[in-house]
Amino acid sequence: MINNIRYPTLRLGKTSIDLFPFWIGLLSIGFLFGLVGAFVVLRDGLDVTGLSDAVPWGLWISIDLSAISMGGSAFVFGVIVYILRIKRFEVIGKLAVLLGFLGYSTAGMVLLFDLGQPLRFWHPIVFWQPHSLLWEVTMCVVLYLNVLLAELLPIVLEHPIFKTHPWLTRYRLLGNLMNKVYSFSAWLHKAGPILAVAGLTLSLLHQASLGATYSVLAGRGIWFNQSAPVQFVLSAMSGGIALLFITSVFIFRVMRSGMVSDSALYDVARLAGGITLLLTYLRVWDWAVTNYYSFDREIFLQTQILDTIAPYSLTFWLGQALLPVIAGSILLAAKSIKNFRYLMAVAVIPIIAAIITRWNYNFAGLIASISYDPFTPNIVLNSYTPTWVEFAVGTMVICYWILAFSLAARFLPFKSSHDHHE
Repeated sequence: MINNIRYPTLRLGKTSIDLFPFWIGLLSIGFLFGLVGAFVVLRDGLDVTGLSDAVPWGLWISIDLSAISMGGSAFVFGVIVYILRIKRFEVIGKLAVLLGFLGYSTAGMVLLFDLGQPLRFWHPIVFWQPHSLLWEVTMCVVLYLNVLLAELLPIVLEHPIFKTHPWLTRYRLLGNLMNKVYSFSAWLHKAGPILAVAGLTLSLLHQASLGATYSVLAGRGIWFNQSAPVQFVLSAMSGGIALLFITSVFIFRVMRSGMVSDSALYDVARLAGGITLLLTYLRVWDWAVTNYYSFDREIFLQTQILDTIAPYSLTFWLGQALLPVIAGSILLAAKSIKNFRYLMAVAVIPIIAAIITRWNYNFAGLIASISYDPFTPNIVLNSYTPTWVEFAVGTMVICYWILAFSLAARFLPFKSSHDHHE
């Protein structure tokens, strides 16, 4: 089955060149460049970044939250496959698990450098702070990453190398070890429904809590509102499922043609479109409640200042309102359009909208924040410019995501004897 995979090639005359080694080499260069920045951060601390007490969250936390949102399809398709038992999505569900694991492991890598004391990353697990939203988010992310790892292990072990490699018969100890690993993997597969419920619970908790974090800040303003938890959950579902659709078309229609029906792929696109429209409806109503049906002088001033230094209002109306409505409507009509190229291009919009949401939430209330004086509140304008070290580390984690996905797209079988549940 692995031999039937079609690889991207470049034809020069009668010669066909496999692009995969060059692609991996390019990503490896980007990863090595990022390691230089990572070394500088671990050696000198956060002084080498553009972060400050006024703007403690910057480029890294935006990548972190965006990576988590791009894994939002994992908990959705965990419910679809293991709880609703819709079997035609089982193969797509495995890809959703992979995207979820890559998203959350990428976020973990970013946080390792974003912490002022990276060697203390284990402190939240030992020193509990149950009244802190960020502690709850940390615990949910750590636990959910373990759930994703448990769901991913059976998928990885389906590769033929773990069954037919000569070392397994030559070295009895290694063969016996692999048999025990397979037994554990089979047990994990049977526990799929339990893992799906755990993943859904943990995902909803921490996605909502990420939005709720902003609603309890003293400097709440434009984005710090009560609908933020719901918007964070829906944006993760919208962007994550849109990314799942794009990657599913590439893997299951281009590289492994016929493994997944076109009808199932269209349904993934329709699901992304429906959630995108629901999210956009909520966003517009939230804007109306905040800016039209009520008047808050501080929010009005914040918006004015942000529009003078950045295209803040433009990113909202274009990137989070108008284009998502168009994209959601097109994706919802995927079975009528039946053109994967157009649908893949349109599916990029919900992904960008999810990233813009997290970017705006991070900086709208930090760059133009409300002072803490309750009697004479003022709007304070702060500044933040990422340094080359931040870009280097960001490049490293993004290259890790693409590199791991590229290897999985080429080598993981995605189809196994476990695809049919009893």
